[in-house]
Amino acid sequence: MPSLDLLNRVRQSPMLYGACVALRDMYSLVKSTYRGSYSQHGEDTYVAEFFAKRPGGFYLDIGASHPYRISNTYLLYRRGWRGVTVEPIPRLGKLHRRWRPRDTLLPVAVGRAAGKLEFFEMTPSVLSTLDREVAARYVADRRAVIFQRYSLEVVPINHVLEQASAIAPIDFVSIDIEGLDTGILSEVDFSRFRPELFCIEFDSANARQYIEVLFRRANYRIVREIGCNLFAAPADVS
Repeated sequence: MPSLDLLNRVRQSPMLYGACVALRDMYSLVKSTYRGSYSQHGEDTYVAEFFAKRPGGFYLDIGASHPYRISNTYLLYRRGWRGVTVEPIPRLGKLHRRWRPRDTLLPVAVGRAAGKLEFFEMTPSVLSTLDREVAARYVADRRAVIFQRYSLEVVPINHVLEQASAIAPIDFVSIDIEGLDTGILSEVDFSRFRPELFCIEFDSANARQYIEVLFRRANYRIVREIGCNLFAAPADVS
């Protein structure tokens, strides 16, 4: 596998990078379609099974990244669902508009409060983050390198939920925003928004424990753990 520094240098050449990414994406699409799952650990097949009796539905995918590579919602899209995808990286936003025309793309970052924050676009881009400490840790651990930094508009989570709910009732929410997941979850107004299923990433044992506490306070129960993702559903629904 090429080194991260080499990959980052390739990104400086738009034509070369575009050709490499196109080949990688096509291989990923064929492979994922063959195995019937587009997410990292089969999370999407669990979601599809959870909603098996429903012919369609509506999702909110926060930190959507690529439209089908390591996606928790593309399998649902292929099965007739639609939703709102939140992805601030322009290159990935273009791909969303191409591959998922039924979806509504929000090209913003999601945070606890409105404003502007520095965004760290990483190589690989799936590890991009608003959290400076998380970006530094990824670099130190040789998991990623910083491709570029720029200022992004940050929209509060409840405003995003409002925008999505104005289109259709939200059935499924996926949250993957590299280090800020627990902070975002802590701001959700569960008195107003109660999707049937949440999927949220955790990056440590402490984060996992805190997520469980937050869901318990909101009268949600953990129904599944897959990889570094927890799934929760309302406790008062069988």
